[in-house]
Amino acid sequence: MQAMTFAGLAAGLFCAAGQAPKDVPAAAKDTPAAEYTRTKLLKARVTVGYTDTPVGEILKEFAHQAEMQAEQPLMWAYGPGFAFGKKVTFAAKGVPLEAALDQLLTLAGGGYVVVSKDGDKYDGWVRLTTGSERGSEPPPADAAEEAEAAGKLGLAKKLLDAGKPESARPVLEIVARKYPATKAGAEAKELLGKLEK
Repeated sequence: MQAMTFAGLAAGLFCAAGQAPKDVPAAAKDTPAAEYTRTKLLKARVTVGYTDTPVGEILKEFAHQAEMQAEQPLMWAYGPGFAFGKKVTFAAKGVPLEAALDQLLTLAGGGYVVVSKDGDKYDGWVRLTTGSERGSEPPPADAAEEAEAAGKLGLAKKLLDAGKPESARPVLEIVARKYPATKAGAEAKELLGKLEK
């Protein structure tokens, strides 16, 4: 499983596996770094126009434009299975980054969470996910959601065991997106990351 980080266009920082921020429960109050990301970096206005371009390239331009306005780098972390290389056609003109990010991630099939955890080296980063989050961690799953997600994950595993990864992939994607706060959702994301290799 690999994750990559991006620290603004100028920095060009990429890191290897195991360095994506850990999932943390939604905080009642943001840390100063997370608050700055929400109130300054994600409010920066962006203008882009791309045709058939990888999502990651568009995100790099978002980071560059946000950094130029806020004079602080926007830090991305790409979680397992995130559609970094998916090609999309996308345009935005003078809109807040959070609105452009919402539109882009709707096209790409992903979500994002602003990491807010004191002492965490990823505090204030924007973690991109395969879920549907829009800025905050989802609430914890209840027992019914855990059971439903586990059932669907069981089906995907049977398909994988039968040598049918292409049939298992859409089931795993559903589990990862619909049940991001469950154990099965986390495992589905991990399995999707392995299928991408």
